[in-house]
Amino acid sequence: MFAAPRNNFTEGPLSHSTPKSEKGKSPLEPKNVAKLPVSIYGWYRVLIFSTDRRESFNRVLRRIRRVLNPLKINPRYKHTGGEQDTAEDSGALFTFFVDSYDVASALFRRGWLDNRVWLKVSDQMPKIWINAFFRLRLTRVLLDRYNQDEHRLDLTLFYKDEALDRDFCALAESHCLSTVLGIVGREMPELEVLILDRNHLTNLWAFSLMEHRFPRLQSISLRQNNIGNVNSLRVFQFLPLTELNLQNNPLPAGYEREVRDIWPSLQVLNEIQVTPDPKIIQLF
Repeated sequence: MFAAPRNNFTEGPLSHSTPKSEKGKSPLEPKNVAKLPVSIYGWYRVLIFSTDRRESFNRVLRRIRRVLNPLKINPRYKHTGGEQDTAEDSGALFTFFVDSYDVASALFRRGWLDNRVWLKVSDQMPKIWINAFFRLRLTRVLLDRYNQDEHRLDLTLFYKDEALDRDFCALAESHCLSTVLGIVGREMPELEVLILDRNHLTNLWAFSLMEHRFPRLQSISLRQNNIGNVNSLRVFQFLPLTELNLQNNPLPAGYEREVRDIWPSLQVLNEIQVTPDPKIIQLF
């Protein structure tokens, strides 16, 4: 079952809220009670709830277009039903995403669409399923980023790659990351250097068994992600790493010692030489 929206007038992001009616004003009028957080990816999720389960998406969308005018809306990644973040969200009638803050903010402020339909808007990123056509496009994007001479793949800010042509694919999204790693394993088995900077990575489970896919991988950069503990890095522990960059992650103080215990062969950590380069030793 779906839940009716709750009143919420606290500061900060609105969470499944309905504007509280003021004396002499209609509860359907938009209220600027809070600001929609700006998405780091530029995408926003819209959940549609209704007291009438017979509502169709197209009928609701026509009403949305009317209240948004002159703003234009291009709903993407539409599906029936809600999301599984919370029990409330799973009760939505429909879900779609937009890549316009102006559109998302206008819907966020409105709350109720009419006396039967209300909306919940958030900065949640899409959860995507990748078809064969998009997989082919991803392959081209990845090959363009690969330096074959140096066996180096640079995926810095991958979600902002213009070649994605406004389709969503962030490495922090599990389906995208798994698909990307599958393509890289097939197309670049001799990979030696992998740069993953500034992708908002938190969960690294998709990198498990990397030593089988990329036995020559020796250098990984994870600068400016959201990695909060060293244990999550153990997915890489069987790789013959000689260089690792973890700068600007929310790791605990003194994590460097634990990292060196995991990779005793590490030569460079955070761009600092921690053990002598064997090639230099051989010169003496």
